[in-house]
Amino acid sequence: MKITVVRRKESPRADAEAAVRVSIPHFRRTKEQTYWQAVLAKLLRDKLTLAALFGLAVMVTLSVAAGWISDQVLGFDPTTTNLTKRNAPPTWAATAWPIFQEFTQTCQAGGVTTCRWSLWRAIVSASLTGLRECLAAPRGTCHWMGTDQAGRDVLSRALYGGRISMRIGLYVASISMTLGVVLGLISGYYAATFIDDIINAIIQTLGSIPLLFLLIILSRIFQPGPEGLAFLIGIFGWMGVSRLIRGQIFSIREREYILASRAIGASIWRIMFRHILPNVSSIVIVVGVFNVAGAIIAEAGLSYLGVGIGPPLPSWGNMMQGSLGNFTDAPWLVLAPGLFIFLTTLSIYLIGDGLRDALDPWVK
Repeated sequence: MKITVVRRKESPRADAEAAVRVSIPHFRRTKEQTYWQAVLAKLLRDKLTLAALFGLAVMVTLSVAAGWISDQVLGFDPTTTNLTKRNAPPTWAATAWPIFQEFTQTCQAGGVTTCRWSLWRAIVSASLTGLRECLAAPRGTCHWMGTDQAGRDVLSRALYGGRISMRIGLYVASISMTLGVVLGLISGYYAATFIDDIINAIIQTLGSIPLLFLLIILSRIFQPGPEGLAFLIGIFGWMGVSRLIRGQIFSIREREYILASRAIGASIWRIMFRHILPNVSSIVIVVGVFNVAGAIIAEAGLSYLGVGIGPPLPSWGNMMQGSLGNFTDAPWLVLAPGLFIFLTTLSIYLIGDGLRDALDPWVK
């Protein structure tokens, strides 16, 4: 018996569909992201910004927990004086400090070539021995960063000083950003009008006054506390923000959605705060972050000059001021506040730089 097999002939359309299925790869469906989700994704991929966020979180945590750390870990009160321990070196370096002074004297005598580098073996050995003794010592017996000219513990004062310095930074940024953003919005929306001329005249007048000398005079007259000093710095620090916002609004106010809002009768305040402000929010956020660091440095500078936060309240600035004339004999007085200011402001600047990149949609 003969069996005949008949093959089914594919139509040209079926062959074309099969060829298309083979030639086109299968793509995964990508999840849609909002603008802020994309910003967060960029930040999570930026390792340097994440490290800066971690560093700032550590500094904030140390400042917030300063009371508990000083009482339960260090065992010292930041305002308690002990004149018998004035300008004492760190307890763990009490033996190594005289050897280090001897080493610096040999270098001062004839330069680097005359330095007795062999002394570093004894310096390191004495320091390690002191660290082991401090770790095993009971609470309240080891000054980890030495004492100041009144015998107060430097590390506990530096921790408490972070509360005031960071608080002033946040207050100043809030005041200056609020004034700068509001006046910048008004000035930009009413550009080339009488209102814009008045705001520009105020900016030009305040900008022509040397800010440092003005703050020194006002601080000497009023002798403000942390909140008062933040108000003085913030009330005279909004001009740059206002100019920046005003320049950005020039192009935004003529766009179609702004013209459409005007056509349907939206109020001026609604247009400025619901339509214009969200489009400059990225700039406002970045400038606000940078203003916090600038305010911390400004407070430190004024307190260093003796017209900022005065004793007995500790701040990083007046701790630096207390180290005047003692840097060679007691360098630890400037080391603790200087290190805290450096780490805090560096973290803030790195965060601001990362936010600037993340908020820019053109940066990949």
